[in-house]
Amino acid sequence: MFEAAVPVVEVAARVRDATSSLAVVARQARAWTGADRASVLAVVRASEAALAEARAHLLVADRDAGDSLRPGDRSFEAAQARSMRSGLGEASRVVRQADALVSMGTVAAGVRAGSVPLGHLDELARVAAAATPEVAAVLRTVEAQEQVVGMARVASRPDFARALARWVAAQDPGALEAEHETQRRERFFSLSVQPQGVFLKGRLDHLAGESLRVALDAMGQYGDETRSPGQASADALAMLAEHACAGRPTPASGGGSVRPASGETGPGAGASDAGVTSGTVSRPHVSLLLPAETVAELLAHQRAGADVACTPVALPWGTVAPATLEDGTPVPMTELARALCEADLTRIVMSAESLPLDVGRTKRLFTTAQRRAAIVRDGQCTWNGCEQHASRCEVHHIRWWDRDTGATSLSNAAVLCKHHHTEVHRLNLTITRLEKPPGWTRRQHAKLNAARAGSGLDGVGQGGGIDGVAEMGGVHAIGGVGGRTPLRYVFRNHRGRTINAPDGHPPDR
Repeated sequence: MFEAAVPVVEVAARVRDATSSLAVVARQARAWTGADRASVLAVVRASEAALAEARAHLLVADRDAGDSLRPGDRSFEAAQARSMRSGLGEASRVVRQADALVSMGTVAAGVRAGSVPLGHLDELARVAAAATPEVAAVLRTVEAQEQVVGMARVASRPDFARALARWVAAQDPGALEAEHETQRRERFFSLSVQPQGVFLKGRLDHLAGESLRVALDAMGQYGDETRSPGQASADALAMLAEHACAGRPTPASGGGSVRPASGETGPGAGASDAGVTSGTVSRPHVSLLLPAETVAELLAHQRAGADVACTPVALPWGTVAPATLEDGTPVPMTELARALCEADLTRIVMSAESLPLDVGRTKRLFTTAQRRAAIVRDGQCTWNGCEQHASRCEVHHIRWWDRDTGATSLSNAAVLCKHHHTEVHRLNLTITRLEKPPGWTRRQHAKLNAARAGSGLDGVGQGGGIDGVAEMGGVHAIGGVGGRTPLRYVFRNHRGRTINAPDGHPPDR
């Protein structure tokens, strides 16, 4: 055994010596060219992936053998925390990552190839460790792993994490319900009056937290050079309390709304534009994005369970894509049923060109309905690489109102965070939306459904597929917020030179 282990130890020592040599050389990196730094960084990332896989197999083998456990260690993770001196949380993360790499061969290959960054792997490992045995088994199939690798190849870590959460919610709605009930049971809020001030502490479920966030945003308090974002949020909370005590409406008072996510219509009208003072302010509301099949499943479940409106019974839910908040957080079916009982429904056509919302040039400020539709369409700041959620962004005229005599219409709107909105004006940039050919979305859905049927992976609403994934020329694409594929934009300066564009966009000639 000793003779067989010596070459392995020597290989490990050579890896250690090589990385030490690289660390010494990298101290002179300021003198390198940008291309050299980029090349070395790519090698470093590949080396980190290889080392992570090597560590994974070593950890799993060590756990199976039980060699590292010592008297007093409560678990293998505790033993690793003691050995690494890293704390239990970090040790648990490393062990979860090891389990994912060893048990998911296709994902491990993606990590080696650089398609699955280690941060994405951590998100996948966390989901796999917390999933029910049935969901974990599906997640470890080759087909599901191939889709996961495709998602990781094109999605940022936050988008990847949200897509996995939606997939788990679609596969196991009962687990989402159970997690929501746990959040509800554990909810609390306390005020502690101390000599230093009043301290707040609490925990809310996701939907209640979104309601609070929307109410605070409606106060219009933002950090600037005179106060931090945290101080602005505290001022917003105080203002909200003052309005409630005085019996006054909020600066743009309103209620809840539910957004069909596929162009469906619902009874009732949208929010009025009263109180809207800028392109950044609209009537406060909590928005739910609903695929049509999710509403159908809810109604079928209610009809099967009871005749009492809006009171689903304890029957199994179908594996349909869940309703989500604007940031992609899944919403349990029971909360959706409650929202549908109470909320107004606002019709939003999921199209880049929604003519009923166009108001021409007679009005400069975007209406509430236009802003809502732009948020749902774009999902986040349209500057490629920026992940600021659209609800915290501003609506910009693609063809400027004053410079280009652009119309105030959804087709001429793009969502930008405050920083990138300022940059667009500072650099005098023009924006081009990358349009899809007519029927592109319909054809992609048809191709995806055919591919799923052929591989045994059913589409959304049937189980097995991952919500928001489409295959384009062999490349998997992940939808943005709420599982949709957002439109992308190209930003150019006055000379026509591309300043910002999506990955894969053809370079300037």
